[in-house]
Amino acid sequence: MIRRVLKTLGVAAVIAGSAASLAAQAPVATSGAWVREPVPGRPTTAAYLVIENPGSDDIQIVSATSSAAGNVEMHEMVREGDVMKMAPVKSITVPANGRVELKPGGLHIMLFNLKQPLKEGDVVPITLSTNRGWTVRVQAPVKKGGM
Repeated sequence: MIRRVLKTLGVAAVIAGSAASLAAQAPVATSGAWVREPVPGRPTTAAYLVIENPGSDDIQIVSATSSAAGNVEMHEMVREGDVMKMAPVKSITVPANGRVELKPGGLHIMLFNLKQPLKEGDVVPITLSTNRGWTVRVQAPVKKGGM
């Protein structure tokens, strides 16, 4: 009987330790999210934000979605000769104990085929998914021309 109780307590301790370990690896945090007000008549815009990783391992943002757009992609700006062009990226790495800033002229989230016109003051929901199965929901206000 005592062995059974001790064995049960041992299993409970392992489970509690695993739960504490998972709790210590909190998902990424976001701040400063905003969406550029689209050019009138164009169903495309971009979203920007800061993503912070308080954990001890790198995390990849592997996709982004939004109910406000028909298609959402992660992009970066790359120089080809004298021209800057957008290029899709498969993931965005957020370094351990670090951060990455999605900003104009750099990494950003593209919102294509907007489902309705967006104007300053609207709020766009965006969901980021990580390589660890976490999802992070962001509410990004629409701003005219920038920050």
